[in-house]
Amino acid sequence: MGDSYFNIKEEDHFYYKKLITERFLYNPRMSLLFSKEKKDFNKKVFHLISYCFSIAVKQKGVYVSNNKKTIVLFYEQEKFRKSLGDYIRFFNVIKSISFLKLKRVLKNEKEVKEHKLKLSNYIYVWFIAQDKNYKKLDGLVEINKMLFDLARKRKLPILFETSDYRLLNFYKKAGFDIYNQMVREGEIIYFFADKLTCEKHKKNS
Repeated sequence: MGDSYFNIKEEDHFYYKKLITERFLYNPRMSLLFSKEKKDFNKKVFHLISYCFSIAVKQKGVYVSNNKKTIVLFYEQEKFRKSLGDYIRFFNVIKSISFLKLKRVLKNEKEVKEHKLKLSNYIYVWFIAQDKNYKKLDGLVEINKMLFDLARKRKLPILFETSDYRLLNFYKKAGFDIYNQMVREGEIIYFFADKLTCEKHKKNS
C-alpha cells in the first residue's frame, strides 16, 4: 500500500500499542481469550495487540490522525501474509490460553467467518482506537476519509466488525451499513461494509 496511508513513526509504536490496549481491555473478545480475574490480564492483552500491531506495520496498514488521538490498523486481504516468525510469535501469545478457552475462540472465529461477505479481496479494518480522554470525532472522520480514499484508488470494498453499539450511527453516517449480525454470549457483533458493497450484497441475496 502507498506510503501516504502509512504514517506512523517507529518511536511512537509503544504509545499507540498502549492506546489500543486501553481501548480493548473491556472488549468481550479479550475476555474470551484471557481471564480477567488474573493479574496479568492487561499484560496479555498488550502482547496480543503488539503482535497485531507488528503485522499491520509489515502490511503498511497503520494510520494515525493528524491530532495524534486516533489510530487504525488495516490490511488488504489478498496481500495479507504471515511469516514463520509471525506464527511463532502468535503461538507465544496464546500458549497460556486453556484448551476450553481456545476451543471457544476457534468456534467464535469460525462463526464470524461464516457471517462475513464472501469476497476475494477487500480492505479489512482490524482495529480502530482513540485516546480515552478525547471525546471529539474529528480523528475518526479523518480516518474514515482516508479509508474511502484508499478503497476508491484500489477499487476495493471496506469490511469490518464491531460490537460497540455507541458508534453504529456514526458508521452509518460515515458511509457504511450493516449487512449481517450475530449474537455471541449476550454480545451483538455487527458486520459493516461500505454502502455500495451492501447494496450489491442485497441485490445478489
